[in-house]
Amino acid sequence: MKLLPPMRFRFCEDDHERYGSAWWVYDEAALVRVPASTLVEIEQQIGMGLRGMMRGVRADFTAANLASMWVARRLAGVDEPFDGFEPLVLLADWEPVPATDDVDPPASASSTPPPSTEA
Repeated sequence: MKLLPPMRFRFCEDDHERYGSAWWVYDEAALVRVPASTLVEIEQQIGMGLRGMMRGVRADFTAANLASMWVARRLAGVDEPFDGFEPLVLLADWEPVPATDDVDPPASASSTPPPSTEA
């Protein structure tokens, strides 16, 4: 399966109080580099295999989009159960991650950590 380029999303205004207004990054290249034990835990939480989720995102299935939004937040360090994650999925804004010379989403909303500055 060919990986999608990173996509970013933000929740609709009705969800800002609960989930914030920041951009979040869904990055399949980052996802496939997560250790297997964590991937198994994620699959158990979302109730579907990750390849199925990835195929569902391509088909714009609501369940897959919901799962991908939760996964993006999980990879960014948000620890919340999938059960109870109930944003208005169809009203979220999705777009390709801008090129590096465009405005980037805040670092706290990215599912890929910034490069280390330690020597």
